[in-house]
Amino acid sequence: MRMCNRYSLTAELSDLTEDFRIDRVQAPYSRRYNISPTQQVPIIQQIGDERFLNQHRWGLMPYWGKNSINANLDSLVDRKYLNSMLKKKRCVVPCSGFYVWRVEGKSKSAWRVVHRTKSTFAMPGIFDVWLDSEKNEFPMCTVITRGTLFDTDHPQPVILDEKALDKWLNPDETRPEILQGLLQRLPEPDFRMYPVMPSVENVGWETPECIAEVHPSLSLVKI
Repeated sequence: MRMCNRYSLTAELSDLTEDFRIDRVQAPYSRRYNISPTQQVPIIQQIGDERFLNQHRWGLMPYWGKNSINANLDSLVDRKYLNSMLKKKRCVVPCSGFYVWRVEGKSKSAWRVVHRTKSTFAMPGIFDVWLDSEKNEFPMCTVITRGTLFDTDHPQPVILDEKALDKWLNPDETRPEILQGLLQRLPEPDFRMYPVMPSVENVGWETPECIAEVHPSLSLVKI
């Protein structure tokens, strides 16, 4: 199964801080058009009564998997390390749209998925901090998914509404059953999918053209 392994965040910083009620910006921010695994990505955390915009490495490491960039909802309670993060180390990964690939015969095509009413939406994440042999800290995160999307094998990120977001970031809430109840899959009609250039699969391509809608024939590439 493919993972949700590319997404974009194209909001202006002023809009992001207003929409998500961010109190402090702790890391450099710029608009991103083709975010890929192992890169530093913007995340939102709550510490005390304040919300921080920070950045973490996208992908958990090292011992529990190779750059685990997604965590399926069904595995959160079954796996002890994920359950521990669910209780104590939650964050939000803001997103403007994510990419999926459709395979048809000997060709695959690239598509971008956006929310119909939210220009930027909140994907729930969990995080940890890895210490290397010299005790250097490497914050890292993963995105929670549930089910698949649009007849592809790509997991669908869960999206939090404003009320669920507040509870998700609340450090005083540690009950797994309550937290899991917030992670409801949204219906497909809430999303729109449109074709983009297949070059988005190239991690080095990072321009506004990544999110541009193209004719379906231009989104195809032979495999």
